[in-house]
Amino acid sequence: MEKHTTSENEYRVYTERWFILLATTVLIFTNIMQWVSFSAQIDQTNMFFCGPDGFHDCSAAFLSNQIYQIVAVIVSIIGMYFATVFGTLPTLRLAGVFNIFGALIRLVSSLPSLQNFFWRQFLLILGTSVAAAAQMYFVVFSKIAESWFFPRHRASANDAIIAAACLVPLFLLFVLCRRSVPKTPPSASSQHEVNGPVTRGILKCLKDRQFLVQIVVYSINFAIANGIIYTSNAINYRGYNLRGYPIAIATLVCMFSAYFVGIIADKTRKFKTIALINALVCAVCVVALRLYLIKVYSGWYDSVIVCTLLSIIMSCCAIHTPIGNEMGVETTYPVQESISTGVLNTFGQAWLFCLYFVMYALQDSNWVYKNNGKGGSWELALDFWAFMSILNFVVALFFLRPRYNRLQMEEEAKRTEEAIRESVSTICKY
Repeated sequence: MEKHTTSENEYRVYTERWFILLATTVLIFTNIMQWVSFSAQIDQTNMFFCGPDGFHDCSAAFLSNQIYQIVAVIVSIIGMYFATVFGTLPTLRLAGVFNIFGALIRLVSSLPSLQNFFWRQFLLILGTSVAAAAQMYFVVFSKIAESWFFPRHRASANDAIIAAACLVPLFLLFVLCRRSVPKTPPSASSQHEVNGPVTRGILKCLKDRQFLVQIVVYSINFAIANGIIYTSNAINYRGYNLRGYPIAIATLVCMFSAYFVGIIADKTRKFKTIALINALVCAVCVVALRLYLIKVYSGWYDSVIVCTLLSIIMSCCAIHTPIGNEMGVETTYPVQESISTGVLNTFGQAWLFCLYFVMYALQDSNWVYKNNGKGGSWELALDFWAFMSILNFVVALFFLRPRYNRLQMEEEAKRTEEAIRESVSTICKY
């Protein structure tokens, strides 16, 4: 147990925080793996779940992706209420149960011994829906960082990445984790958080103009990540045959880059600057990738360049999620973290669903590029993806003005503590 003392309070953090952080990160990434596993390999997924006869009209991979987003929008709203009323730990436990049962149903759907294509698709959709319900965890990971960690560790706690099996979070959440919040708060801002009605907190967030700007930036960044899944399949139309490796490599790279940037954010607290740099790098890389795919595959170096650009884009998207949550929490403080992050995630999931839908609709069009059958107008879909990344940077550059209410409160508490210490020291001299 670590602690630091002020003139009025002693703030502590507990070893249990690492169990909760471990369980949450494992839960998030095993759940995301279920989403990406089929969405990143469209042709293979459609062939397995629909068979050779129904392959060309099959939408198994597309439905798997879109169901995740639709359910996520719903459970984000429900999760805000559930986390606020019942606490962080019950929310995570429920998410862990959804995650493992969804994974088991999807496992059954993928067994080669199940030869009926109807039941394969039915179990896939059912398992995906159940697993997607676990995404209520999005509304609590900022709450965990705020409730269990010192302020200087919050951003890196939000960025912590650990990979394991689906059963690990269940063991941690039901056996080793006992409380939603620690016995004593880790900071002054955590101690003075306002626990009001959920509806009032949501309305307060939506009335805040700066928070609305943050919703736009957060949502676009969130959705750009889904464009990576689309692009990992679109590159096949240019002669690449990388299967799911671009996503795997990009995810591995973003694990380390996101945590590194989280440490920088903790040290500097310059969330806006990081968000702007992040948006700029993301836009440049998306545009560069779009231009590079004008040429067809000609050698191994093309694969290296494409995977590098996708990794940078993925890292930018991964970085902005916790940074965006931190900015939202700072701007709306003392509204509870579960509410502000829940609102951000709800809009982010909704736009993620819309972007993926629009990109596939553009692929089927004949507006600008000639639709040549397989792949269709994939160029127009990637043009739209590039346009959204540029729009994201423009909005962030001219309109992103986050307030640091929570940080200001912490600094005021620190100044008060130092003033009291100086007064006591002066009195003792005499």
